[in-house]
Amino acid sequence: MNTLRMLLFVFCLSLLFTGCKKDSALDPLSNVLFSKAGVIRVECADCVLNYTVLKDNYAVDIINNEDVKFSYISDFELKTTINAQKQQTIRLVVFDAYGRLISNELSTLDPGEVKTDSFKIQIK
Repeated sequence: MNTLRMLLFVFCLSLLFTGCKKDSALDPLSNVLFSKAGVIRVECADCVLNYTVLKDNYAVDIINNEDVKFSYISDFELKTTINAQKQQTIRLVVFDAYGRLISNELSTLDPGEVKTDSFKIQIK
């Protein structure tokens, strides 16, 4: 009985010291970069949001307040342009993938007026 306990103890210790290694050659995901997702929150009644992530351009029609996700894998500069369809106050809030507040701006725009901003997004 005592020998059985000793063998079980040695077996458990060997499992403890031979645990999984994070960057294993057998792990197909060990060198994969996963994209991060930030959020652009636009509070307006009727406007158009254009934004650029790296070299990709996107356009979103905002009818009533909306959250727009953007994905990235490295540091970059997020460029946004908001075009107001009517006179209104617009709030633009930007969060990075870690939930950090990058910007929280409130602007009053006239019909057809365009507001352009640029925000530094970092993965650190």
